[in-house]
This record gives sequence, structure tokens and C-alpha cells, in this order.
Amino acid sequence: MYRLLLAGALALLTACAGPPARPPEAAPGSWASHAAALTALQVWTASGKLGLRTSDYAESASMQWRQRGEHTLVQLSGPVGINATIIESDGHRLALTRGDEQRSWDVSTADALAQETGWELPVTALPHWLKGVPAPGLEVQLLELDAGGALLQNLRQNDWEVRYEDYASFSSYTLPTRLKIQRGATSARVIIREWRIPGS
Repeated sequence: MYRLLLAGALALLTACAGPPARPPEAAPGSWASHAAALTALQVWTASGKLGLRTSDYAESASMQWRQRGEHTLVQLSGPVGINATIIESDGHRLALTRGDEQRSWDVSTADALAQETGWELPVTALPHWLKGVPAPGLEVQLLELDAGGALLQNLRQNDWEVRYEDYASFSSYTLPTRLKIQRGATSARVIIREWRIPGS
């Protein structure tokens, strides 16, 4: 179970639901202005659900994700023993706490992470992918916009495919509410029911 939980946490940091909503109206302006606004958004909270699937297992958990600049705090909870699990990262180290048990490791490079866990994941990319913009510092292999030309629909970075299935408006932002992240046999489905933006 610990390995399953750890895998889910890592899938989250690399980077279920009712019927799909209507496609959103395109955000005002161009992709460039939309992406610039989301890149500038550094403080936010997202609440929803994570589903992780590999060739060996599938699991899901409720999640609350808090982002403050480079600092990430994720709380996971759910059935089958996933309880009071807290994941923290500053973009260089990641700590996972479950009850009295804690592990931490250097995640500044994929090689270091792979040596510790067997997972080669870009842990600094997920906060950007969740907002609907490419992660800086990674080559963009594919970027497809929706019909309105302002919202990201498909993204590929570091051979990870990110597919955006739905958006909604929160304060003055149009943000993803349903996305799938996949590479090989590993996929993570994220459903975000609420985005909270301080001061808006």
C-alpha cells in the first residue's frame, strides 16, 4: 500500500465525476495573454480528486493542492488506508508524511528521483500543467489550442502527454477542471472541483 501511495504522490507532483460540462467559451484575448496571466498566478488552491492507473493497479484519492510560488503542499485522503497523507516540495526536495512515517528525497533531477523510487517524473512541472500552461525549462514537443485559440487542449513535454478535457471560470481566470496526464502505461486523471485564488 505504501508503494501505491508513493506512486500516486509522485504522479501528482510531476505530473470520479459526473457528466462532462459544456465546452467553455474561449477566454478573452489570445493564448499569449491567457498564458501570461496564468504564469503570473503564483498563489492558489485546487480541490478535487486524483485517479492513478498503471499496468499493475488503479487507485483514487481526494486531494487538496496548495501552491505558493515554488512551494507545493498536497493533502491526500480517501478509502483503503489513504489517510492524512501530506506531500510537500520546494522544487528541490520532496517530503511525504503519513502518520508517524516520513520520507524525503532530492527531486531536482529525474535521475535522482529514479534512483530513489524507480519513477522518472518531472516533479516541478505539475503546478504549471494543472493551471493549463507549459512548464518552463522543458521543451514543448506539442502544443494544441482549442477552437477559440485561447485555451490549451493538448500538451506534450518530456514525453508526458497532458490532455485538457474541461475548463471553468473561477474569479477572473479560466482554469482546467478535468485533465489526464500520461506516459507509457502510467496515467493520472485529475478532476478539480474548486479553484481558490486569494484576493480575487
